[in-house]
Amino acid sequence: MRKKTVFLFGLILCSFLTHGQDNRMIRWISIEELNKVYKTTPKKILFEVYSKECHYCKDMDENIFSNRELAEYINKTYYAVKLDAFDKRDVNFGGFLYQSKDGINPLASHLLKATIKFPTLIFVDEQLKMINYLQGYNDLARNKMVLHYVGDDAYKTMAWGIYQQEFEPKKE
Repeated sequence: MRKKTVFLFGLILCSFLTHGQDNRMIRWISIEELNKVYKTTPKKILFEVYSKECHYCKDMDENIFSNRELAEYINKTYYAVKLDAFDKRDVNFGGFLYQSKDGINPLASHLLKATIKFPTLIFVDEQLKMINYLQGYNDLARNKMVLHYVGDDAYKTMAWGIYQQEFEPKKE
């Protein structure tokens, strides 16, 4: 009986720990999933263009995207999609077929006009129009600021320089 109780307690504890970890993680979805969920519930899209060999991309995952507060904000505000820059497969997105012409991911190439640097965050609005992008590795504070600037629609009414000054006190 005691072994069963210890085992059951262990299962419950593992369940809580696993659930807590899932809440910290960004819910990355595929383009196919995005096409389905976007039709019923449009919201902003965050694309991360990366390369499997890029150490800055791995650092983004480990040091930036693993931040619980940031992950929760991204999950609430955006659909998050990773685009492997060297995945040359055709991409159906937003009613268009993107085909690779240069050996680069066709959607990433289209959005960035073939000027790809790793990693790149691309911001797309609810009407599937590209808002802007952020290239290269940036620290947690800068990523939070940019994600909020776009996610909270501040870019529509406030210049970036003013937003940076006002966001400053919110940094951790």
